[in-house]
Amino acid sequence: MNYGSLDSGNTKNEKSQSTSEETAEENTKGLGLISAALFIAGEMAGSGILALPQALVNTGPVGVVLLLLFCFNAAYGGIRLGNCWQIVEQRYPEHRIPTRNPYSVIALRAIGKFGSSIVSICVRITLFGAGTVYLLLSSQIIQELLLDVFPEMTECAYFLLIALSITPMIWLSSPKDFRFVGLGAILTTVGACLIFLFQIIVDAKSVDRVPRKIHGFHDFFISFGTILFAFGGASTFPTIQNDMKNKNSFSKSVTMAFIVIMLLYFPISYGGYAVYGEGVNTNLALSLTKSRLIDIGNILMAIHLIFAFLIVMNPVFQDVEESFNMSKNFSLKRCFWRSMIMAMVILVGETVPQFGKILSLIGGSTITLLTFVFPPYFYMKLSDMESQDWPRRIIPLYERVYIWELIAIGVIGGGACTFSAVNAIFGSNSLSRPCYWR
Repeated sequence: MNYGSLDSGNTKNEKSQSTSEETAEENTKGLGLISAALFIAGEMAGSGILALPQALVNTGPVGVVLLLLFCFNAAYGGIRLGNCWQIVEQRYPEHRIPTRNPYSVIALRAIGKFGSSIVSICVRITLFGAGTVYLLLSSQIIQELLLDVFPEMTECAYFLLIALSITPMIWLSSPKDFRFVGLGAILTTVGACLIFLFQIIVDAKSVDRVPRKIHGFHDFFISFGTILFAFGGASTFPTIQNDMKNKNSFSKSVTMAFIVIMLLYFPISYGGYAVYGEGVNTNLALSLTKSRLIDIGNILMAIHLIFAFLIVMNPVFQDVEESFNMSKNFSLKRCFWRSMIMAMVILVGETVPQFGKILSLIGGSTITLLTFVFPPYFYMKLSDMESQDWPRRIIPLYERVYIWELIAIGVIGGGACTFSAVNAIFGSNSLSRPCYWR
């Protein structure tokens, strides 16, 4: 009996030691403070830069206020989501090892299995939709670049070619296995933004006074979803935090990333709104006066969108693999399932090629939940829990009021936006033929 107890104790110690060694090894390979900030900014910036100018046109001066407000609220939600994971790790040692679906784990500990399932579904829909939008935007830009060379090639064909060409890259494991993607995504974005901003300033001197008109509630809430989408990176935040060397520094990475994002967003979006007005395209890159310099900017933006696709789709792959209890090591099974998910991306993109409608639908529904509703709510629920093993966390009254206001605005605004987006996609005058029926 004593021998059995001794053996059991040794086994337990060996498992604990193995887990500690695994965690230590992962930490030495993990993302640093700057790397994590680059991943966050690189993932979020591209589509917002291209789509926000028209969103500001449709929302008017209110859109500028919404842009600033949503940036602050999304940053707050991101920081609180990071706090949630810190709480989970402190209370539950089994979650201190690398986790494939950390957002779902947070929901599990905050509100139970049903909430975890809802979060998992929302994450998959959000990132799947965002990835599809990124590839649609990149295909549209590449078609514009090569229009004179291949005039008969459609953006549908480019979408298929791009998707197939990057499929081998999605077989890599997690963000820490391709750190160059985060750096590449933000560098290409900054380069493209500087070029686009320069061209907007040049165009401002030659473009006539732009027209202005009052838009209805439909256009307002469609653009409301676009602005929400521009700050909808929370789906990947827990995965990025889970890959950091020091997870407690995640809030600093979020703060740095949102400062960078706002420095990119505001001049481009307001400049496009002020200079081109009602004539601005859903994709800003198509509104700029053509030149060799703009071609370079478009190339950089297309590269960024492909890099951003790799970042946002990775949590989807890991979450699906966790559901099937697949090994974290490279395998043919992983390649197969990730390729199947890519095939679904191609199907959706070829079926609904209008990226703006997908963007608004995702922005008003799942992104609103994952970025503005769930993070502060889960933080409040976890903080209010009491146990003999940990004390209750105190949340000031003013912060609780702010959290409930944030949740209410997210639910009401997101609901109205989702309704408008669904009507825009499936309304009797809105349906268009898929690429494969043309």
